[in-house]
Amino acid sequence: MEELNEGLRHKYDNFKKCYEALGKVIHLQDQLIMSTISNPVMQDLINAGVIKHFEIAYETAWKFLKEYLSQTYNCEIPSSPKAIFRECDKYQIFPQIMVNDLITLADARNTTTHIYNQILAREVCNSIVDHYKVFGQILKIIKID
Repeated sequence: MEELNEGLRHKYDNFKKCYEALGKVIHLQDQLIMSTISNPVMQDLINAGVIKHFEIAYETAWKFLKEYLSQTYNCEIPSSPKAIFRECDKYQIFPQIMVNDLITLADARNTTTHIYNQILAREVCNSIVDHYKVFGQILKIIKID
């Protein structure tokens, strides 16, 4: 069991680091966008960085939740992120509205893999700030010390 707890600790720490990195790049984006308004190439690069950090935070979040469910509830764990979020709902780990936000977050993540134009990339970047808040809620509700 101790080894399993180390696995959970590792996934938690990894998710937390990715969450913090996403926060830093969002803050940097806010600062740089103002200075690059007339440079669309620079804006695209900034957006790409935010999107990549979001993707990494998302991947570490659902994998952490999968491990958490496995160890805490000793249940058969589905392999898709949305199914993991539904399991969190089943065990009432998060409020229903947050589970809905997690499903929306999964849809946003799926969109990022199919971004081929700058307008869609900007829209996704704008929504990432809200998704960042959901990641923060996960860390507030589930604390691994």
